[in-house]
Amino acid sequence: MKTVLILWLPLALAAGCGKKGGGTDVVPKVIFDDVSVVEGTGASVNVEVTVKLDQKTGKAVTMTYSSVDGSARAGEDYTAVSNKTLTFQPNEIEKKFSIAVTGDDLREGDEIFAIKLENTVNAVVPKASGNITLRNDDTKVGFNNTGYDAPNNYPGYTLSWADEFNGTSLDAGAWTNELGDGCPTLCGFGNNELQYYTNPPSNLFFQDGKMLIEARQESVAGKNFTSARIKTQGKKSFQFGRIDIRALLPYGKGIWPAFWLMPQDNVFGGWPRSGEIDLMEYVGSEQSKVLGTLHFGPGPGSTYITKNYFLPTGTFHDQFHVFSLEWKTDQIKWLVDGNVYATINKADLGANNYPFNEKFYFIINMAVGGNLPGPPDANTVYPQWLIVDYIRIYQ
Repeated sequence: MKTVLILWLPLALAAGCGKKGGGTDVVPKVIFDDVSVVEGTGASVNVEVTVKLDQKTGKAVTMTYSSVDGSARAGEDYTAVSNKTLTFQPNEIEKKFSIAVTGDDLREGDEIFAIKLENTVNAVVPKASGNITLRNDDTKVGFNNTGYDAPNNYPGYTLSWADEFNGTSLDAGAWTNELGDGCPTLCGFGNNELQYYTNPPSNLFFQDGKMLIEARQESVAGKNFTSARIKTQGKKSFQFGRIDIRALLPYGKGIWPAFWLMPQDNVFGGWPRSGEIDLMEYVGSEQSKVLGTLHFGPGPGSTYITKNYFLPTGTFHDQFHVFSLEWKTDQIKWLVDGNVYATINKADLGANNYPFNEKFYFIINMAVGGNLPGPPDANTVYPQWLIVDYIRIYQ
């Protein structure tokens, strides 16, 4: 497939120039236009770049051109060019060159690289670079199923509910999809989050027996990011048991996925008095660390106890891991890949009320920005995916 990119040189003469139509003192201008092309799914496509002079000149015009990485990377997304010479002979007004773009079948964000002109002789270049945007045209997210997998039974426990996410849509009997930014009741969901939550399949979809929540950088309803958040409130609530969630986590500053539980009935009053159980929280800029936390206290702010777990090798983005709770009367344990890393007992709350012997429901979400991770920065890559294999409850 051939895509044409025209670098257009408009009709203009430099100040002080005299002759037109081939005079030796004519100085044309060079202007780059930003252009986007479809990436494609084949091994390679050629972007044909056409450079034009606005008028003939009696002098040879020369310049060099090079590619400059942006979010598109040489060697991965396109073939780099460096200090290639482009020469217009006298009275010649058009030259062409090609750049190879590497196609694939993976869902990803649009990517950009630049073409830069330098060392120009006998022409004026007011804007010395132009962007080439590679538009994604694929739907498949690239991941594999490597990593830890939990056993499917435990002594003394029976599987009471599970969602294996093997279908093509959310189980409406278990999950509700939350929309918006929390306003007006709880803007930014109380954490100064920056995303707008949408309906499936915009930011929540299914692939290879997994549920994927996608965070994207896009403008919706006054927010600059979109994502998804689901909950079992009013449909599925739980009191005690073993909870396993197998997932592959995203990465990047400002990315904040979580698996957490909130009280179904608010027996002791509004947050934080009736408690919050954070089974797993993760800050995308700290890829080998997860958090387990209890929130409680008389309010209005939270009193909390939080524990950290660090992977001995690798990151939570490299492969799947299983995040678990062992939840009993007056005690909660947190586990990663079957290893207990934290235990909190009723006595650890001191004089505070212990609200964690009541029924709780699940929330799965991926926030962008907020009090814990801070805002994204220029190095955060989009889209990002929270990939959940299953959630299983044993009681």
